[in-house]
Amino acid sequence: MSYQKKVKLHNVYAQICFYSLTFFVKHLSQFPGLSQVAEAPGPDGRLMGYIFGQYQLKKTQEPYGHVAALTVSPEYRRLGLATALMDYFFTVSDLKGASYVNLFMRTSNQAAYQLYTSMGYAHRQTIADYYPESAYELRKYVPRHMEVQ
Repeated sequence: MSYQKKVKLHNVYAQICFYSLTFFVKHLSQFPGLSQVAEAPGPDGRLMGYIFGQYQLKKTQEPYGHVAALTVSPEYRRLGLATALMDYFFTVSDLKGASYVNLFMRTSNQAAYQLYTSMGYAHRQTIADYYPESAYELRKYVPRHMEVQ
């Protein structure tokens, strides 16, 4: 990992500490194309938000993208940044061959639920005690053209 990337990663960690530094390093090294950091223009380059995800390819199920973390700093919310980051992740997952993209979210976060459902994500299941509270699994399928024979 380059020095510049390490510094940027440290800045992300220092500004929004919802996850461990190990979490960020793992996602940047294992899934570099599925992570995106948004910085404000200007010399200070303030962190606006980020998305970290995974691409899962298992023999027993369809390949899929998983949003591990999406965070937008409070002062940059309601500007379309979360939608842009999610669209980026969905497109990259599609290009990798994912059948769908999923995520888990706290059931109490109604603003996030409204955002995701407005983007076409649908409630798949509720999981009790996933966090200290229950979580929804939301999923959005990648449209594929069917060949008629």
